[in-house]
Amino acid sequence: MFDRTDYPYSETFVREAIQNSLDARLDPTKPVFVNFTFHAEAIGPRRPFLAQVMNHRKKAGLEIPSEWTNGTVRWLVVEDFNSKGLGGSLSSRVSDFWNYWLNFGLSNKDGSGRGGRGIGRVTFLIASRLQGVIGYTRRAADGSSAICGMAVLRAQEDGDDLKSTHAYLAETEAGNIYALHHSPEFQNSTRNAFGFTGYDGEHQSGLGLAILYPHAELKADTILAAAIENFAPAIMNGNLVLNVDDVVLDAKTIDATAYNVANYLNDEAIKGDVARYLKLVRLAQTEASFHTIKLPTAQSSDFALLRKSPAIKALQLKIANEQDVVLKIAFPLTRNGTTTEVALRAAIGSAGSGKRPIDRLFREGMGLPDVRAKSPGELDSVMLVGEGDLAVYLNFCEGKAHLDLLESKDVRQKLEERGFDGPRVKRLIKNLPIELRLLLTPDVTAPDSHVFDTYFSKPSDEPGKKKKPNKPDNPPEPPPPPQAPAFRVETLDDGLRIKANSDYVDWPVNMTLTLSYADGSRRPSWSPFDFKLDDLNISHKDCDLATDKNRVKALDCGPSTEIEITGFDKNRELDTNIRPWKNA
Repeated sequence: MFDRTDYPYSETFVREAIQNSLDARLDPTKPVFVNFTFHAEAIGPRRPFLAQVMNHRKKAGLEIPSEWTNGTVRWLVVEDFNSKGLGGSLSSRVSDFWNYWLNFGLSNKDGSGRGGRGIGRVTFLIASRLQGVIGYTRRAADGSSAICGMAVLRAQEDGDDLKSTHAYLAETEAGNIYALHHSPEFQNSTRNAFGFTGYDGEHQSGLGLAILYPHAELKADTILAAAIENFAPAIMNGNLVLNVDDVVLDAKTIDATAYNVANYLNDEAIKGDVARYLKLVRLAQTEASFHTIKLPTAQSSDFALLRKSPAIKALQLKIANEQDVVLKIAFPLTRNGTTTEVALRAAIGSAGSGKRPIDRLFREGMGLPDVRAKSPGELDSVMLVGEGDLAVYLNFCEGKAHLDLLESKDVRQKLEERGFDGPRVKRLIKNLPIELRLLLTPDVTAPDSHVFDTYFSKPSDEPGKKKKPNKPDNPPEPPPPPQAPAFRVETLDDGLRIKANSDYVDWPVNMTLTLSYADGSRRPSWSPFDFKLDDLNISHKDCDLATDKNRVKALDCGPSTEIEITGFDKNRELDTNIRPWKNA
């Protein structure tokens, strides 16, 4: 859910870090401040914290970062301010504190924020090449500090002991939890070693995390781009301020910063016109002259009654004249037997000739990028859901990675437990990106009657019998035979062999091979935990070979090309995608 090829480390990591900080906001009249600071220093005072982890990783056959071997530690510190810190009892296994470190899948959030599944913090481990994180929190409730950490290892025997899959930064075991280091000396040495130095000034509480050996794609520009793409409304309305390696991202600087990091945006439509994207977000937030659409049953069928109204015709004309429109969409939501009117706002307009349409839904300032129209046509759309019952409702409908709105058995159960009357409103929100576009696109009432004249015969209106032709028309030329495929694939017990097809003649040719384990979908995803090509047995001839993640690129392949890859899991089905191509 979080380690995906379509959403890189920088995006999942930033989404989770900022979401948690916004949910832990202390003073609602002030913004949440989140700092991202990169460090690279000699091992020095960090050795006592990491030496044991490195020894265990070495014994378990896990990667040791080359920087450690060279005497350097790299880490990324994420700190939030004007936040509550990581609260909860330090002696209860199901408190907020120990849920965070020990209980994946448990959360004490009530659903009024942006999370609640209890698994999103796994992104902090995924973002680390060491799969390790160290946390320091100053708690607003009592002003106390606490330090803990986690590293993912591999179960292994050590003499008569079994080393488990996880290690924790603690003093000793204490029943089903751990006794933490509480001495001032230890806390000061931890703060100094990893740079948790931001809680002694104006802000007295918050949570800081040190991501150990972050992945290379986690850098200042990708973090800024991910924040702009996923939290632009929260930044613009003053709820969120970021400082990324001394670059301040707030309502005043977001336009200039977005221009500077546009190449690092993940969404192609936003990357193509980031100024247009920010304009639509501002319009949806601040436009005072908006049109209200009421949907009395909260169903898509309500739109049919609106299509021919003069107000909608006027909006269609505005969009046809390349003017943006702002809508307030209001509909009923029932909770605990009481029905109230809820609403969201949308800014819609022409995408412009040849440009990809922008399509984005935000809930309480955070984007749900997979809620979008399958066929957006030529209209941009940005929708904003503010705080209130609708935001709470949608939180229970979101998937565990907060990318989409789902309608599973788990979602239905959560809605029922919280007093909501089922997934009807979810279906409406999910369909809004296409329904609003259809509503604001004029009907085509006078089709061209001659559009198929060149495709079908047209009967003559002249009276009388028609003469048969003296001789039949010459038959059309037969189509050329299909070209033989360039490569053939042979299945092996633990891999595959790709060989040049002897019937193919147009050499040389290039080829890209994408590999992943089948999961029942048309495009199965790949994870480095499935396999790494560097760990497999690869042989080749009559081509130049290069590998990247789960892709093999073969250049200048000739008629004797043969590529063999073995070492895959024999109990899993291998999905292969071969794409031959020519240089331009």
